[in-house]
Amino acid sequence: MNNQFRINLVIAGFLLMISLIGSVTAVSLATAWREHPADDATFSGVMISNDGSMVFAGGNQLLVRSWNGGTRWGGISGTVAIMSTDGNYIVSALNDNVRQFNRTGSVIWNRITGSPFNAVAVSGDGSLVIAADNRGYLRSWAIDGKNLGVDNDTDQVKRIEISPSQSLVVVSSENSLKVFSPEMNLIWEDNTLGNLDSFIAFSADSSTLILSGENRVSSYTAEGSLNWVKEITKDAIIDMACSDDCSTIVLGSQDGNVWVLNKEGQIRWKYPAGAWVNGVGVSRDGSVIVAGALDGTVYILDKDGNLLAQTKTDSAIQQQSVAVSKDGTRIVVVDERTMYGYDLVGIPKVTYKETPVQTTLCPCTITTPVPVKTTLPITVLSTKVTALPETTSTPKSALTPFLAIIASACLLFIIRRRKN
Repeated sequence: MNNQFRINLVIAGFLLMISLIGSVTAVSLATAWREHPADDATFSGVMISNDGSMVFAGGNQLLVRSWNGGTRWGGISGTVAIMSTDGNYIVSALNDNVRQFNRTGSVIWNRITGSPFNAVAVSGDGSLVIAADNRGYLRSWAIDGKNLGVDNDTDQVKRIEISPSQSLVVVSSENSLKVFSPEMNLIWEDNTLGNLDSFIAFSADSSTLILSGENRVSSYTAEGSLNWVKEITKDAIIDMACSDDCSTIVLGSQDGNVWVLNKEGQIRWKYPAGAWVNGVGVSRDGSVIVAGALDGTVYILDKDGNLLAQTKTDSAIQQQSVAVSKDGTRIVVVDERTMYGYDLVGIPKVTYKETPVQTTLCPCTITTPVPVKTTLPITVLSTKVTALPETTSTPKSALTPFLAIIASACLLFIIRRRKN
């Protein structure tokens, strides 16, 4: 064996080794499972718990499942519904009936108020539920179903959000932005800008409030001071997501772009998707950003807007139907007929320190409530649900082997040349 052959052999072996290392560290998107609704129902809206263990989808048929499929139930309407961020509670408002379920589908309590609901929110640990009916009444309940208070001086509500500290309830209505205590006592209000806001996000420590709607984004302190307000896009904003400290604000827009702002409202970058961006999600540190376009394309981006991975769903991705686990390793996307669970492989593992929040309720004086028709709390052992189709599991895809193929080809060429 001459020296040149030895050198060539070493080079080829080195290329092969680098390719193997690269295939281990490269980012890859693998389909973990798929879910289909029963009958002709459709999904819309999706959430994933903070630890990535539980997934929720609303729509014509609510569906709840654990990531590994051990817990799985649904079959009831979840059009106005939400899951607590700890994954332990689901609240669904159907017509004038509000129900709270535990993670296995058992009803904890329900309430009938006499007027249909159009917005609902639940605190991160499920201990506080807020709902707004189509007359503008806001109602609040504790985890045991006890009514905490009611406020009837509100116009048509678009969205409700409860702060991580559980001391603030933000209500975006047709005419103003209002912040209440859990007992529905008004703390502060801003109606000076004309309310456009459809999306609400808090920082993990509840100190910062980010709102967006139409083409505008704004930031407030928890005390009600306006930090900034800016018009970002020419077309409507369809979805919004924020990192835990609100230093990464992600917007999906009808202009076909993913927009990313910093905490001061400055545009960091935009990514052209080419179709309406109907859903966005972001990890807690902003390192993983996911966008779902109307044409079914799912984009995985890093904090600087570089494309990490890409895939395609079977049909159009629904509005507000993208969610990312806090560590960025699990992604959920919903199209018209399927809910997809993806594993993101190859991103660095990071251990996060949870942001401490104080979860004491505001001891405010409750004004005389408007009388409502309320049923007594009920607890049942199980909930009747429609049988769901079996989950379709897809083996995790192998990582891209291009470097391995090139290195192997080089090695084979050297050996054959030596034989000749």
